[in-house]
Amino acid sequence: MVRFTLGDGSAGVGPVERVMGRIEWGFLRFSMLTIVVLLALICVSVVGRTFFNLPIPDDVVLAENLMPVIVALPFAFATARRGHIEVEVFTSWLPQHFFRPLSAFAHLLAVLIFSGILWCVWIGVLKDWESGQYYEGELALPVWPAKLVFVVALALFCLRLFFNLLEDLGLKKGSPVHHPAEPVS
Repeated sequence: MVRFTLGDGSAGVGPVERVMGRIEWGFLRFSMLTIVVLLALICVSVVGRTFFNLPIPDDVVLAENLMPVIVALPFAFATARRGHIEVEVFTSWLPQHFFRPLSAFAHLLAVLIFSGILWCVWIGVLKDWESGQYYEGELALPVWPAKLVFVVALALFCLRLFFNLLEDLGLKKGSPVHHPAEPVS
């Protein structure tokens, strides 16, 4: 089992890593606060609908648009600490010297895939911005803000994946790649 602390927010040694660590820590805090806001929104809306026949307008749309904040903003934080779930069915029996190249390959693949997703979502944000698309409902909320949050989160995530790739290739000093069968404390 991998354990990590929610320490100082610094995931690296250089000034860029320290700034990114602070942004990642801020995104994580904002995501946690958004969970509380979402819970309050749902509770108030349910109580208002049940007892007063007065729900929060567009509560489902608001909840739907808070999801990217809750889910995507902590991606880079977990990536910086190498805290994502890993499937070790085929890699746990490999010798130690294979872990760094495998981690580098995984990070390279992830950078390519998520950069493509980032680009596609960014194009969608621009189209929604230019067209003025909005959700039909009492509040007529625009579509683009939640997508823009997702773009910002994915951009930081891709940058962190790139830094992890550089660490795995030995081009940047950073945290070592640990054996998957050994717990990290």
